[in-house]
Amino acid sequence: MAFEYPLAVLQPSDLNTDRGSVLTTSTWRLLTQGDSWFSIGQIPPWATTNILFNIRLASSAATVSLASPGKTFVQMINWEREIKFATYLAGGTLAYHWDAILLSAGGNDLFDAVLTTPGETDPVKARLRLLQNPELVPVGTSVTRYLRPDGWDTFFSMITDCFVALLSKRDEAGSQSKEVPVFVHTYDCPRPRPAPAGPGLGPWLSRAFTTYKIPSNDWLPLTSYMIQQWAQFLSSLNAKLTARGIPKPNVRPVYLIGTLNPAPADSTGPSGDWENEIHPSPQGYAKLGIAFEKQLSIL
Repeated sequence: MAFEYPLAVLQPSDLNTDRGSVLTTSTWRLLTQGDSWFSIGQIPPWATTNILFNIRLASSAATVSLASPGKTFVQMINWEREIKFATYLAGGTLAYHWDAILLSAGGNDLFDAVLTTPGETDPVKARLRLLQNPELVPVGTSVTRYLRPDGWDTFFSMITDCFVALLSKRDEAGSQSKEVPVFVHTYDCPRPRPAPAGPGLGPWLSRAFTTYKIPSNDWLPLTSYMIQQWAQFLSSLNAKLTARGIPKPNVRPVYLIGTLNPAPADSTGPSGDWENEIHPSPQGYAKLGIAFEKQLSIL
């Protein structure tokens, strides 16, 4: 099968211009929500790209993207904040029949939970804290000893709640896109390193691991474990959502682990497949686009 058609990425403002006709004339119409892996997460913005800009498909397709850097999954399902997403998704004069929803979510929620310190006073954030107090880390060799089991359970419970909210909105009465597939990707494993995305923007993982006094030789194995746990969570998510009252969740994970080469541990800037600590380089996003497009099974 030849992948000849670049995915046309539209912003909501494009729907009021001649460019909006791309959506109505395409074979497939997609709605996108997400974080920097679907938008732009680097300063200056022209230094990188994203997954969407690198997707080629077997038929013409267009997506309306509501993704923006730093957006958490919790923010995405805040319907008072995400008015356009709610409107496009659930029905009304601005809604379309979407053939699928593309979702890049959970990464910023994960990083926030990793960065939460033992002194956090907000009770909600404190319950989501993932890393264990250094003085409470047991002796051993498994990287799981650095994690708080209660925090990990609370984190995945919160993410499950976010999916329930999203799918409930998708399936509301009057929606033109009830039960359409939701493609959500795993993240590939970044190398924790002092490589920020710009002034005051990161690093994230290396800063947290330093704060928690985790030995540097455990940084990459610990990050890999967390990324693998995210993928494992997604693989069993439909059963959890059915149990929560979503008759046909139709969540389809897109597996990206192992697509990119890790940056060298001593690098502090762009290196190979990575532009900074957590954002891929243009070369990296090109690889991710190929991996992603091969798993869009509806197209």
